[in-house]
Amino acid sequence: MKTTQKILLIISLIIASRTGIAQPVSLQLDSSLKVASHQNPALMSAYNQYLAALEKVPQVGGLPDPQASLGFFLQPMELLGGNQLANIGLMQMLPWFGSLRAAKDEASLMAKARYNVFYAMKADLDFQVKSNWYNLMKTDLEIKLVEENIRWLISLEKLTLTKFQAPSEDNGNMPGKDLNNAPMNSGMPSAGKTNAGMPGMNGAGPGTGSTLSGSSAGSGMSLGMSTPSPGLQNVLRVKMELLEQQNRLALLIDERKTSEAAFNLLLNRSSDLPVVITDSLMKVPFEVNAVSDSIMANSPMLSMLENERQSYAMMEQKARKMGLPMLGVGLNYMLIQKREGNLSMMNGNDMFMPMLSVSIPVYRNKNQAMVNEARLMQLSSSYQLDDTRNQLLLSYRQMIENLNDAERRIALYKEQEALARKTTELLLSGFTTNGNGYEEVLRMQLKVLEYGFKHVEAISDYNTSVALGEKLMGMVSW
Repeated sequence: MKTTQKILLIISLIIASRTGIAQPVSLQLDSSLKVASHQNPALMSAYNQYLAALEKVPQVGGLPDPQASLGFFLQPMELLGGNQLANIGLMQMLPWFGSLRAAKDEASLMAKARYNVFYAMKADLDFQVKSNWYNLMKTDLEIKLVEENIRWLISLEKLTLTKFQAPSEDNGNMPGKDLNNAPMNSGMPSAGKTNAGMPGMNGAGPGTGSTLSGSSAGSGMSLGMSTPSPGLQNVLRVKMELLEQQNRLALLIDERKTSEAAFNLLLNRSSDLPVVITDSLMKVPFEVNAVSDSIMANSPMLSMLENERQSYAMMEQKARKMGLPMLGVGLNYMLIQKREGNLSMMNGNDMFMPMLSVSIPVYRNKNQAMVNEARLMQLSSSYQLDDTRNQLLLSYRQMIENLNDAERRIALYKEQEALARKTTELLLSGFTTNGNGYEEVLRMQLKVLEYGFKHVEAISDYNTSVALGEKLMGMVSW
């Protein structure tokens, strides 16, 4: 029995996995940052470029391959000590002292620059994840505000219908009974329809009195029906606003799906995977003191450019040393065959001959061009470093401006929303009592929604500015 249950459970899991229904995923910001660190393809590409740059260090730091030579005689060469059969040589060229060290330092600094690029991409990825996270939270709150406003409008519609139907019921008439189906026909009927109804109403007799009475009644009815009731106008107005808010809600839901797709793609997941955020949108704590100094000290872009500049300095040093002679150390081995009749003591003894060689750098134009190239690249990196430093300072000032502006807007719209809600309550109380001020009630409720949207947007902007400051300072989460 247990085995059968296990089999059924496995089959159900397989079927559920094949249905393709994406299950909602509840996430936290910290865990999302960690997932992005290990799965984002652009970040992984930058990391592998850094690893590839590290592999260049042993490439440039090694000695040139030794050269071996082998020569043999078709007929033995007669020498004093015998007949030489073959000659074997081995030679190792050595760059000038310090050349290999300079080349390794250049490659190491370039690898550090690649790591700084990877680190800067990680900081930018964290900023994008945080921005999308705050945008999702903002959209969720906006959806809640619109849903709350829709519920409020539905309640207002019911209240307006009640006030519109109340006097009609007292008079024995029910003009609002089927309001949803015929509000416009009852409001503006045509003259032909009114006159066509007169004979039926005056069918008591052809007398003059009856005719005048019927004509007078028809005229009064036509006048009453041609003048739209204020209650009917209020009902139609709230219906129009209700449709507008329902359309706004549908748009926000579509926007959230797009934000979900952008967020999932940053984490290299399926774009249609639903994301459930359990955190509440509130201001992120941030200390603005000494932010400028921290940016100058920890910015990965500044570190990258500084490492590039130092790498070009090592490139210049390497180019100078490459223009100096190269030394060669080798060994030559001569294979000697013993010759008959030769009474020499060295007859048949093989010979070893140490060898030294040196290259003569006659054509130095290429080396001088390499030196000039390295100098110009150093100068370019210095200018780029200064420009990046200026851009970072400007970004810092803009971040502080946006941070202060968002903080002011948070306080402003929080107070404005509270005042608008209080005003709406007072206006609604007056409308319920005497039926006046309906347009003000509706307008003020829209103000409540508007201030709610702006308050949520201000908090999101504040947190996004904080995330930008953390990016500029090179603060990342692994």
